[in-house]
Amino acid sequence: MAKSKALRTVVIVAVFLGIILVFMSYEMLNFAPGSARWPSFYPWDPATKALVQPLSGDGAYQSFILKSWLDERVPFVPILALPYLSFLVIVPFVVPAINLAARSMRRFLTVGLALIVSQLFLDISYWLFQTNVPRTATLPDGALGWLVGMIWGNDQPFNGYPSGHCTWAMIGIISLWRLRSRFPKTAWILMPWLALIFPATVMLQQHFLMDVYAGLFVGFASYWAVMFAVERPSLVPRDEGALHRP
Repeated sequence: MAKSKALRTVVIVAVFLGIILVFMSYEMLNFAPGSARWPSFYPWDPATKALVQPLSGDGAYQSFILKSWLDERVPFVPILALPYLSFLVIVPFVVPAINLAARSMRRFLTVGLALIVSQLFLDISYWLFQTNVPRTATLPDGALGWLVGMIWGNDQPFNGYPSGHCTWAMIGIISLWRLRSRFPKTAWILMPWLALIFPATVMLQQHFLMDVYAGLFVGFASYWAVMFAVERPSLVPRDEGALHRP
């Protein structure tokens, strides 16, 4: 019994450490790529034919810009900095802890490993296909402007496709959805709050819409893939008998 409890503690600590480490990997890759990364790719403005990014000198870099016509119509909403920042505590720490509170080690492993696996997948994408989101909005005065400025200063707009915030938020929402019967108030409060992260990523000029779509897919796919590997749910209803040839 003591060995089992000790092993459980070790696994829990290892999962949380893994989450922290993969988050650090995101930070390590979030920088402006040099011209050697894609020496033949130079993004330009179709209207003016001018290059969007510098080719030489201090700060020169080349990356992909996935801006669509619809992104032009997305407003800048500074108040969404609140759910955007709360993500840093809720998804990697609170949601896994709620699964532990539900006395479900397998569900804890599912959400924890899904966060880790999804971030490793995102890291590969960021290294091979790094994007950039030009920030054109003017920061407002006051607390909200300060919060957005803090986001912009600490989260560079280069790890864009897919959106890591949207990926992890989707994983958190799915995990909370499965806990809605066990912790209804907590789940129904946190799920809509985390859903605000999806529009926040584009309305704070951290991402483009394409990043959101891709992040939703990666989060959904990662959670369910890990769930089937860890929990091994049956796809056949229990009351359904074996299939026989007529």
